[in-house]
This record gives sequence, C-alpha cells and structure tokens, in this order.
Amino acid sequence: MSSVLSQIQQQCADRIQSDPLFATIPVLTERIKDIESEIDRALGPLNQADGKTGIVAIVLTPTANANFDNVFGPFFDDIRIVVRVIENVPINQDPNTGTNVAAAEAAEKICALLHHFYPDAANGPVVAQKPSIALGNDPNNLSYDCRFKTAGGLAIVLPQAAMPVIANNSGAITITCATAGAAIFYTLDGSNASPRNGTLYTGTFTPSTGLTLKARAWLAGYLASETATQNT
Repeated sequence: MSSVLSQIQQQCADRIQSDPLFATIPVLTERIKDIESEIDRALGPLNQADGKTGIVAIVLTPTANANFDNVFGPFFDDIRIVVRVIENVPINQDPNTGTNVAAAEAAEKICALLHHFYPDAANGPVVAQKPSIALGNDPNNLSYDCRFKTAGGLAIVLPQAAMPVIANNSGAITITCATAGAAIFYTLDGSNASPRNGTLYTGTFTPSTGLTLKARAWLAGYLASETATQNT
C-alpha cells in the first residue's frame, strides 16, 4: 500500500496529466526507477506522445515536516511539493516534432491545476508557495520549479487499483485487472496512460510490433494503478 507522500505525489501527477495541454508532454514521478532515461527520451529527438518531444514535467519526491508534537499520526502540516518543467528549447520549438508548448506556459498551467487541488490522501488543499514559479538550475535546458504545500496524516490511506496484467498470445494482446469494475486505459506510443491520454480497453486486440504498450487501471474511490509496460 502506498505511503501518504507517494499517494499525494501520484495524484498531483494524475491531475496534471489529465489536462489536454499535457497530452503530448510526459508527466513523470521521481520514484520511477530509471527516470533519467525517461527524461532523456522526452527531451531528445526520439518520438514521444503523438510524435512530439522536447519538454517534460516531473513531480519530485515530496518532503514533509511535523510541527505539532502532540498530534497523533504524525500529522504532516508542511508537505512540500515541487513540479519541475524542463524544456529542450531548440527541439521543443521545432514546428514538425516539438510540442511548441513553452516551459513557462506549462509551469503556469501546472500552478492553475494544482492550486487548491485537494488530493484524496491529503488533509487540506494544495496551495502555491512563494516563489510559485522559479527558474531551475539545469545547465543544459530551460527549467522552472513550481512550488506547492499541503498537509496530511499517516492515518489516511486509500486502496489502490491492482496493476493490469498484459498477456501477449502470438501478437494478440489481452489486458486484465484484479480490481473488479476497474477501467483499463492503454497507450501504444510509450506515453503515460490515463483517461485523457489513452484508449479504453474493451477486448483483445492485435497492435503492430515494435511498440511500447503501457496500461493503467482506474476506479472511483481508488488510486490509479501502477503502470504495466510491455513491448509488442
């Protein structure tokens, strides 16, 4: 079962990814094991969502402070969230392969999406902090850090949908989920699957070979599942 900090981190990422502006912009969480390669792919010349590349948003691992010694939990009244936007400007502004979404525009949209967003795992809304958008220190790319704060206690734990299971039978793909009633969304371009960026799984299908299939399960009252990945 996920920790409160991990839940808040993932729910913030899901909130950002659900917006149409981020349909072609990967939204990563820092706990991905090989995040450096994911960042390199998003910023480099290799095709990402809809063949676009050049910019990425990363929800960094949250930090927490408990300032009230007498509150059971502990109760974290100071959970800090940072979302980093990194743009490879020449690649991103390419009219054919870039997303043409500037880092500043993405950072402003992130602030609009998360300010007063209330994650299920939190005890209060996410609010923007000063400086709300600050220049990052990436030596090779343009970057911004979007800064937020919320609060939460360890007693709050939501169930998480089971990670989908992908079966490949001679090229025919079947996806199942152990959480009854969960809807499964998948992508075939290596981007993160979500209800706003993915195809609803309705039955066995046969995709082309050489694609990266990602699938996640979603159900009201549950955290979205972990991502299942398989090459076709």
